[in-house]
Amino acid sequence: MKRIFHYSALLLLVLLITSCGKTDTNSPSGSASESSVNTNTSADAPSYFGEWSVHSIVGSTPVSAAEDEKLIGMRVTYSIEKASFDKDEIMSPEYKEENITKDDFFNDYRNELSDLGIETESVKTVSINNWTNPGSSFIVKDDQTMIFLWDGNYYEMKKENK
Repeated sequence: MKRIFHYSALLLLVLLITSCGKTDTNSPSGSASESSVNTNTSADAPSYFGEWSVHSIVGSTPVSAAEDEKLIGMRVTYSIEKASFDKDEIMSPEYKEENITKDDFFNDYRNELSDLGIETESVKTVSINNWTNPGSSFIVKDDQTMIFLWDGNYYEMKKENK
C-alpha cells in the first residue's frame, strides 16, 4: 500500500513539473491575428527586423582580436521567425531591448558612442537570448544602420532595401 502511494506521489510530481514548461512568448496572443504578428512589414515590427549586410569595421575596443575581414559582406536577418548570420541561425529568437546612456556605454565597453559615429545621449541595444554568434547583440544607430561587436571589433550593418 505504501509503495502505491509513493508511486502515485512520484507520478503526480512528474506531471506537475512537466506542466510547468516554458511558454512561447513570441506566439500571437489577444485579438491580433497571426498574419499581422508574423509579418516583417507590420507597422509594429521593430526597425531592426529585415535583411542586413555587414559593410565595414567602424572601431575596436582597447582589447581586441585582429579584424575579421571575412565578416564584411555577410547577410544578416532579424525577424520574429528567425535570426540568422550567414549560415548560422536561431529559430523563434527572443529579442531583449535595452536603452543605454552614453556614460553607461563607456563604462561597459570602454568606448565612446561618438567613436562609433553615434552622437546621441543614449542608444538602443538588442541582444538575442541563447545565441552567441556574430550579430547576436547589436546597437541600433538608426533605421538603416546597426553596429555589432565581435572579438573586440565593431562592425557596421546596413539595411537591405528591397
